[in-house]
Amino acid sequence: MSTMATSRTRTHAMDSTSTEPLQPAPSAPAASGLELLRLLQLSSSLCPIGAFAFSQGLEHAVERGWVSTEDALSQWLLGLGRHGLARLDLPLLSRAHRAWQAQDHEHAQRLAERVLAQREARELWEQERDLGRALAAVLENLSVPGARRLREWSSPSYVVAYALGAAHFGIAAEQTLLGYAFAWSEQQANSAARLVPLGHMATQRVLSVVLGDVPHWLQLALATTDDEIGAAVPGLAMAAAWHETQYTRLFRS
Repeated sequence: MSTMATSRTRTHAMDSTSTEPLQPAPSAPAASGLELLRLLQLSSSLCPIGAFAFSQGLEHAVERGWVSTEDALSQWLLGLGRHGLARLDLPLLSRAHRAWQAQDHEHAQRLAERVLAQREARELWEQERDLGRALAAVLENLSVPGARRLREWSSPSYVVAYALGAAHFGIAAEQTLLGYAFAWSEQQANSAARLVPLGHMATQRVLSVVLGDVPHWLQLALATTDDEIGAAVPGLAMAAAWHETQYTRLFRS
């Protein structure tokens, strides 16, 4: 990788080693057997929502040479986790979970609109909407109250749909955040296995590194106030925007 590409990787991936060390995150309350199984069901790559079709900017990051090795992929995902998920997705997921518990549909819809407003490229916005509508359809099939109404919103959100499923199945907020972070991490690792490309063992090593940082994302998310919510991942925004005109593509984002 050239010096310029290396610099871009560090800048755009938001290398997590550049942040101040965090204190160990408090342990999330343990889920019961059935709640844990439901969380696994929501987070499973077998959930038929089409998540496999989206790389969330990773395909273009590989195209640009920002992500070309196992280490570069780890740093890219760690950066997105700390500066993206922990600052945007997870705080809003926590608030959506509370809204569904209170059966406050109007607040849940406002949160969905806020999630979508924070997606910085068209393909990221479409991914959030399409996955949200698909997950709402799955939840409707499972007789989850409110799922049909969510699916019919003009702008459904995957974050808010995930919160609905978790709240309905009695999954605690902290466990919900962990499940969402796992689903995102696994999907990104699966995309990278095809794009970088990586072997199965290397993919598992990357996933292990990223999952080891997830408790810190949880800590950051739970400490984030309403006014502080917002991602700081310019590399993702640029990669996702440039992906729209990439000549050959495997993924929709």
